[in-house]
Amino acid sequence: MSLRAVFLHSERFTAFRAYEGYPWIFERSQATIELCRRQGLLEVKGVALRSPRRATLEELKSYHKKEYLGLLERANKGKFEESMLASGLGTLECPVYPGCFDYHRLVVGGSLLGARLLLDGEAEVVFGPTGGLHHAGPDFAAGFCYLNDVVLAIQRFLSGGWRVLYVDIDAHHGDMVQDAFYHRDDVMTVSFHENPETLFPHRSGFVQEMGEGKGKGFNINVPLLAGTGDETFLWAFVRLLPPIARAFVPDVLVAVLGADALASDSMSNLRLTTHGYVRAVGLLRTLAPRILALGCGGYVLDSMTRAWTLAWATLIEVPIRDDAELLFGGVFQGDGLPSLHDRPVFISQEEAMKSRTACEEVVRFIEEHHFPRLGIGT
Repeated sequence: MSLRAVFLHSERFTAFRAYEGYPWIFERSQATIELCRRQGLLEVKGVALRSPRRATLEELKSYHKKEYLGLLERANKGKFEESMLASGLGTLECPVYPGCFDYHRLVVGGSLLGARLLLDGEAEVVFGPTGGLHHAGPDFAAGFCYLNDVVLAIQRFLSGGWRVLYVDIDAHHGDMVQDAFYHRDDVMTVSFHENPETLFPHRSGFVQEMGEGKGKGFNINVPLLAGTGDETFLWAFVRLLPPIARAFVPDVLVAVLGADALASDSMSNLRLTTHGYVRAVGLLRTLAPRILALGCGGYVLDSMTRAWTLAWATLIEVPIRDDAELLFGGVFQGDGLPSLHDRPVFISQEEAMKSRTACEEVVRFIEEHHFPRLGIGT
């Protein structure tokens, strides 16, 4: 394999702890890399493992406000101040705990390292399962995200003169990435997520949000009804993304590969399986010459590690081994052998028809309102 690919990981990611039962799993990267090792996916020619450093304050200031970073420095000591609540700090979803700023600076450092490796031509594929903090704003934390590594990485690509296609398949809408580039035509944002009427962040992610100014038409949302499964998700994915990518001609794809849209994850109401997930990642790999893939959401350790191991194998174009050598992860199929893939998920005919009808309406809107602006079909 001639592909040059980098897996981003630091053992320091597992050194942090919030409160007991906190949904964000700090072991996500460690568990994924262990499963990838069992599959031999890190010993492939052209594959390297790189450890990030913490992002500097100057790097963070290109998006985050100085006053907010000051709050995070104080929160890093693990001592809550009432004034932090106004910036989303000290809540159950974004608690104040020792090292909270250090952890997120390390996450950002990983995504910025990935951007540099791609810009410098040292890699064609970079995957960081701990990244994808798409809910953090310039001066606030939200949705387990204290800093926005996605925005900062995209900014780095833009500073190099690159056009960025951003595709987000996390169950939750990437609201603050949309917000950051809503007026730009050199970033194409496409988000497939559960309808915000039934899932956080609620306030954004509707199909009518098209971008503004010269960015109008360059922001695309595909909200999916609760209960949407692989078939409808993939139908929209395959119908929309190839023509969008051909029209936009990106230099790099930034892909947020959240695993919380899987049926096994209680943080959303979508019904995807790893079968649909892997097919989506395979299509993403064809859309741009370079890809920075980030993990984002995932709240069941077994599910997310299987999904991200399959995603990594797909990104580096290595067939996965589903056999009795696996010691962790997967489900047992009828032949008694463990598999990284999910069992099929039952969706009633009524539910499937309802989600498909709604999805077709969304796709028609995009084809009628976005495609002409992008020069597709003209």
